[in-house]
Amino acid sequence: MDILFERRFELLWPTLTEIRLILKHVLRALNVKKDEVDAAGLVTTEYLTNLIRHNQGSEHQILLRISQPSSDSYILTFIDELAPYNLFKNNNSSWKIDSGKLVEGGMGVELIRYYFKDADYITKNGKNFFSFPLEQIDRRPTIIYVDDDVTQLALMSAYLNDKFQVIACESIESGWQAILTADASILLLDHKLKNGTCEPLLEKLNKSNLKSQLSVVMLTGDDSDEVIHKINRLGVDDYLIKPIKKNKLLQSIERVTHRFAYLSYQTTFESAPSKIHLQDEKTAHIFGSISLGNGGDFFMPINDECSAFILGDMMGHGLQALKESFAIKGFISGFLATGLPYQKMLVALNNAIYKQQLCKSSLVTLVIFFLKNNKIYWLNAGHPPPVVLRKTGEICQLKGTGPLLGLAQDHSYTLYEAALDNVEHILLYTDGWTENRFTDKDEICELTKIIPLDKHAHAEFANTLWENSQVTLSKEIDDASLIVIN
Repeated sequence: MDILFERRFELLWPTLTEIRLILKHVLRALNVKKDEVDAAGLVTTEYLTNLIRHNQGSEHQILLRISQPSSDSYILTFIDELAPYNLFKNNNSSWKIDSGKLVEGGMGVELIRYYFKDADYITKNGKNFFSFPLEQIDRRPTIIYVDDDVTQLALMSAYLNDKFQVIACESIESGWQAILTADASILLLDHKLKNGTCEPLLEKLNKSNLKSQLSVVMLTGDDSDEVIHKINRLGVDDYLIKPIKKNKLLQSIERVTHRFAYLSYQTTFESAPSKIHLQDEKTAHIFGSISLGNGGDFFMPINDECSAFILGDMMGHGLQALKESFAIKGFISGFLATGLPYQKMLVALNNAIYKQQLCKSSLVTLVIFFLKNNKIYWLNAGHPPPVVLRKTGEICQLKGTGPLLGLAQDHSYTLYEAALDNVEHILLYTDGWTENRFTDKDEICELTKIIPLDKHAHAEFANTLWENSQVTLSKEIDDASLIVIN
């Protein structure tokens, strides 16, 4: 049996986020179908959550292994040397998969068996092996094809179906949704549509960091210099003049995809600690992208007393957003070395972005947060304001948001404040934490659905809230980060 991937991790809460991210990238690279990748993420989350809970406070490691027993299947295995904890024998919950209810710690066996009936847990030679097979493999690359001519959609699908998974889209709107969710490697576009062209879709794509993941081939019936010049300016990798023969189309697709022949996934980023002790005997519990340092979300402690920090969010996600965040963090670090007040730093950063000295191809929101004398203070540039959970159980989003950085020169940002009387927990997060779960809904109303109901110790509350907020891997369209202060 070939071992395709193997890595050892500390058995800590931030590891859950890191392993989910690795599964998302590695399993998709191994051509595991999206639904099974999502199922693997759910089952892994449930299993590791139980394992971490039952070994809280102890220093242990766990090994993730992905092996290939045959050409059409993989096995995902977690190996540890802990006291055996057989989830199948120890979980006696009556929870059912179709109940629609979220039950802390009670979903394990039913959830695992629902998705992977052949999952297994054995103890051998002092080691525990939890494993399940992955069998929904489709090695065909995915193509998104956008054309509002139904006949052409059917014809192209027939041309390509042997070698590719084809997602046919009749509008640029459905094409954009497919780009966000389908994990495709090729975008095939018909230039001329009945109500315009596909140029708005390409312009939107070029403003995001998703372009680096796609090879773009344009089909056009107009070979005039003006049209070809316009197509090239939009950054397509190749274009074909209609009518198109099957062999020419396949040659074009093969040619442009060679640019993306190999993309290695690495987690060699600067990680943040899982928690930081703040003033007034409070602790910040850190989750998500900022705990791994692998995307556009960033976290920066900004004073020696550990009472102040910055939470930021670059537009987009992944490596491109990460690169943009480096520039922002470098500017902030340099300015803070001068010892000038935070408000002046924010004014200077706003002016640098306004003059396009930074972030020429992206946008950034950030909040500067600090504690003093049982009060919280924050400066806010387009970021979600803090949410507080009062001891009475009330959830309240505080008022206090300034404009995005770079919209106007010399803007002076307001310093907001709130007393901590009767406050149990403070939440700060990036947009992705809510947008991955829902859009166009009342944020506070949705948060009430995932807030742990039972009384928890502060660390357990934070860990449970993060666990409750996880979505299926394919819905993670943006970096998501959460800070819980209590």
